[in-house]
Amino acid sequence: MNNTLIQTMSPVQRQTLTCFDSDLLRDVIKGASFDLHQIGKGSFKADMFHASIGRGILDSSHYSNTILTEGTISKDNMTFGFIHHSKEDSIFNGNTLQKHDVMMGDEGGPLTSYITPDTHWSSFQFKRGDLLKLGITLEKDNNKVLHFNKETQKDLSCKLGGILNYLEKENNEKIAQINTEFLYHHILSIYANALDQIKDISHLKKDESLLLSKKILTYLNEHADQPIQMIELTSLTGKSERTIERIFKKHFGIAPYAYLKIHRLHRIRKHLLYEETSMTTSIGDIAMKNGFIQMGYFGSEYKKVFGETPSETLRSK
Repeated sequence: MNNTLIQTMSPVQRQTLTCFDSDLLRDVIKGASFDLHQIGKGSFKADMFHASIGRGILDSSHYSNTILTEGTISKDNMTFGFIHHSKEDSIFNGNTLQKHDVMMGDEGGPLTSYITPDTHWSSFQFKRGDLLKLGITLEKDNNKVLHFNKETQKDLSCKLGGILNYLEKENNEKIAQINTEFLYHHILSIYANALDQIKDISHLKKDESLLLSKKILTYLNEHADQPIQMIELTSLTGKSERTIERIFKKHFGIAPYAYLKIHRLHRIRKHLLYEETSMTTSIGDIAMKNGFIQMGYFGSEYKKVFGETPSETLRSK
C-alpha cells in the first residue's frame, strides 16, 4: 500500500460479544440509529470491527445467529454494504441479499435487514460528492441491493476482503502508518468501478409494501404489552391477513406474530439486564406485563432464543 504521504490513523476498534446485547450492537454501524433483535435461537457471538478512514467510516461484523435490524442509516453519509460471506440468503429492505451483493443506502435512509447466521458483512460510509467526482451519479432512493456478474463479484471480494483482512489482523502500530485519505478514496474507487459495470443505476421507487410493513412494525412495537389480534392489523392496513403475512415477511424475514414474540422477549431481557429487578418478585410480573400469560411457555421460549433462563440472565448482571 502507498505510504509516501503518511497521516496518522486512529487505532481501529475490535470487539467480541459472547451474548446478545442490543445496546452494544446498536453502535455497530457508527452514526446509524437501529433497533436490533436476535431472531435465531441459542447462544450468540459477534465479532465487530470499526475504523475511521479519512472522510469515511468502515465497519464490519460477523454474527453467529440471525439478527433483525430496523432503523435509519447515518444522516451524514451514504453507505455501501458488502456481503463477504454467507451460507443463506439474507434480506435488505425487502430485497434478497446474497454472498458478494452490494447494499446501497442514502443519507438517513431506512434500513431493514434480516441477516442470517455466519454472514460476514462490511459497510463503508462516504460523502456522495466524492462519488460524483469519480463519475458516478446516484439519485436519491437508492436503498436497494445490487447483484453483479461473477467477474465483478470476484474483484470486489478480493479487493475489499484484502483491505478488511489487513485492518482486522494487523497491529495498531502498522495501521497508524496508513495514509487514510488515500485508503478512503481507494475503497470508494473500488465501489465506483463496480457501479460503472451497471448501465442502469436508476433510483428505486418507494414500495407500498415497505410502508405498510413499517406501519405494522410500529404498531407491534407500540402495543407489545397488550394482546394483539390479527383483526387489528387488517383494520390498520386495509389488507387481508394473508397479505399482511406476506409483506411483513418480505421485509423482515419473519411473520408478524413471531416478530412480536421475539420483540417481547427482548424487552424482558433488557429489563432483566439493566433495571432493578429482584429474583423473587419480578420475572413473572415482567413477563406478564409484556404479554406472556403462561410462565412455562415464556421460560421455554426465552431459553430457546438466548441460550439461558431468565433467572440466569438476572444473576449475570
